[in-house]
Amino acid sequence: MSLETIMKCSAALLCLTFLSAAPIHAEGTYATAYSCFDMKGRERWTASTEIVSAPESGNDTYILVEKGAGILSGFKEKVSWEARLEFESTKDIVRPIFMENKVFDDKGGVIFIEKEEFDNKTGKVRCVNEDHRRNKTRRAEFDFKGEIANRLILGLYIQKFLENGLDERALVLLSSEPRLYAVKLKIMGKEDVIINGVKKTAFKICLDPELGIFNFVKTVIPKAYVWHSAAPKFEWLKYSGFESNPGSPLVEIISGDVK
Repeated sequence: MSLETIMKCSAALLCLTFLSAAPIHAEGTYATAYSCFDMKGRERWTASTEIVSAPESGNDTYILVEKGAGILSGFKEKVSWEARLEFESTKDIVRPIFMENKVFDDKGGVIFIEKEEFDNKTGKVRCVNEDHRRNKTRRAEFDFKGEIANRLILGLYIQKFLENGLDERALVLLSSEPRLYAVKLKIMGKEDVIINGVKKTAFKICLDPELGIFNFVKTVIPKAYVWHSAAPKFEWLKYSGFESNPGSPLVEIISGDVK
């Protein structure tokens, strides 16, 4: 495996952290919003998320819908997207069940569809990426052990991690390539951060990729961090790192809920 390949794999993994984590309620709807900025403070895109319970699919089942628009790495033009994730949330863990993400051009036409189907009992995940611009479809199937998360559920996973009083945990992350990566969540400590002009005490958390003998590569890759409130309900506040890959901009994604 070349150094360039390892760097691309690591960055693809790290960029998964830009999700707004919302408290999960048994009833009703929870809504939140967030914005992505380049390192000069210029806005790239905005997104919003709603979470509702889905009792028809099970008492612990929920639906998350994310809608966003703007300049997104990987696309030359401005795009919009709508992603729908069905997931399970219990006292101890959150688990993805099914995800579909549709990306649209500025005229509303679908240009990309991403699907992920998780079988948490057998430890398999099936992925389909449909690139309508190039008329190409990529399918992949992976086996996994232990706990798994994707981009849309990662913030909720970290929130549950904090609720359970943990400071370190290993899990598998599914990227949109698609690929699986082993990572370790680590609490680096507490610090004060300014979110929309408001000071909040937060846990600073690093997503540390487990690269085996290639761990030395991490010394030349800008690290990615997320900040969650240090007070219950441990909501997500901020992300800092690559937007998608080593060729993509370094960004900050900030919650719009803190005012």
